[in-house]
Amino acid sequence: MFSFKLRIAVAFALVLGCAQAAAAQQPDNQQPAAPQDNHVTHTNFKSRVYELKHRDPETLFSVIKLLTSGHKGAEVSFNRNFRTFTVRDFPENLVSIEEALKRLDTPETPRPEIELRMHVLIASNAGVGANQYPPDLRDVIGQLQTTLNFKSYHLLTSIIQRAKDRPGFTQEIIRGEGVAQLSLPGDSAPQDFGYVYQANSLTLSTSPAGVTTVHLGNFTFGLVGKERDRASIRSDVGVRDGEKVVVGTAGVRDKALILVLAAKLIK
Repeated sequence: MFSFKLRIAVAFALVLGCAQAAAAQQPDNQQPAAPQDNHVTHTNFKSRVYELKHRDPETLFSVIKLLTSGHKGAEVSFNRNFRTFTVRDFPENLVSIEEALKRLDTPETPRPEIELRMHVLIASNAGVGANQYPPDLRDVIGQLQTTLNFKSYHLLTSIIQRAKDRPGFTQEIIRGEGVAQLSLPGDSAPQDFGYVYQANSLTLSTSPAGVTTVHLGNFTFGLVGKERDRASIRSDVGVRDGEKVVVGTAGVRDKALILVLAAKLIK
């Protein structure tokens, strides 16, 4: 009897000890921890606003950021509308930033404008009719007729857009959309074709021979025709100054979308 009571007492003590240990591990909901202040400002910090005269502050931000101390509470920001940098940091870092901006905030070398011409062609075998396209595409059409099995080529629309090169990735630096009509042989009425195009980078390169090439990164052209027939062309494109290139072709039922791109530097 004594042994049985002793075992009960020991078991009760073990259960009580486990309960106390579990309670010690649980957070005290009645006394929430005070929020921590992570914004620490050093007493030696100074603030200064730098005004740029020539450059876009966004293009220099990554350089200026590297010149800050990285100490908690140090900050640097820019405003494109006012062309300013606002910096809070140690005085020696402010001096370094000021010296860097004196060297970097200089007039940019004039950049030429780039005129892009996009010719959108529809190739077909339906019906009989004369080809319809601009005279300056005659050489391109001649090459297409030797490689593609279509009887006629018709110009849907021509698009002209001007821009300037900009290093790096810029979402939709080139973009446009519209609707064009075209009457093809055998059609009872003109068809509506909706189109949209875009590119995410636009840069220039010059060869040792002095030939300039226009590069369009992630260039996309999409077309939506009758009954929502769709076709699209996507490619990284390089076209030399004054050159015409066939970016690509895509099928639209019994027809084909053909995109011809030309580039010209406007100095």
